[in-house]
Amino acid sequence: MISASQKETPRYICFSGVFTLEAAVVLPLAACFFVSILFFFRVMQVQLEVQKALDDTGRMISVYYNKVPENGKFVDKAVVKGLFLKKLAERNVVKKYVKGGIAGISLSGSDLSGMEVNLEAAYQIRFPLRLLGLLNINMVQRIDCRKWTGWGADQEGLGGDAWVYVAETGKVYHLVENCTHLKLSVRQADIQAVFIMQNENGAKYQKCTLCAKKDSGQKQVYITRQGDRYHFNLKCRGLKRTIFRIRQSETGQLKVCSKCGVEVMR
Repeated sequence: MISASQKETPRYICFSGVFTLEAAVVLPLAACFFVSILFFFRVMQVQLEVQKALDDTGRMISVYYNKVPENGKFVDKAVVKGLFLKKLAERNVVKKYVKGGIAGISLSGSDLSGMEVNLEAAYQIRFPLRLLGLLNINMVQRIDCRKWTGWGADQEGLGGDAWVYVAETGKVYHLVENCTHLKLSVRQADIQAVFIMQNENGAKYQKCTLCAKKDSGQKQVYITRQGDRYHFNLKCRGLKRTIFRIRQSETGQLKVCSKCGVEVMR
């Protein structure tokens, strides 16, 4: 029997032990979370570097096909891999996070047949924490580039269905875009003298039906060497030329330009 004078031993809770246990569980999880967030940005950085190298390599190979035989005999995956690795040689982030470094990126899935260069880069990114058995992340990136085979006789308008250039109201088609007949040379002229002037083709100038409907009393007008109208307003849309690019087979009854057509034939 316990006497009244005896006191009951109070229960004691070790709070420091509880905090230690919580810290041992929460802190590693929090560290894993922040590491995963930072790792996500590293993955994006690696992807950007690999994609840029693929883009540059694809463009180079596409142009390179103009310098080799039609069957592309001298362009193989070894050449592509060499150019690709050269682009990545100074990318430290790729060396650090890709398993095997830049040499660990495989281009075996690439395809150089057909009219396109299809490059595929497959690699693995090392996960910094071995959590839940996740060791590496598989990545695949692709790029498609159309092969450029250069300009041949058919493509220059010497018998093939080449691209040609036609003005909106033009009566001829041009083989080159920078033909001087496609560029309007606007100049001022005295309104009294313009009535006796002629353009390059020997035609006289008539009043523009857009900006010169009414006589405004101007003494100076605007004309072009190839046009057959004189204009009161320099911003008149009749002084602006819209150029269309069409196939030569679509030119219909239009004749080839007497200037650029002769120059190309030479």
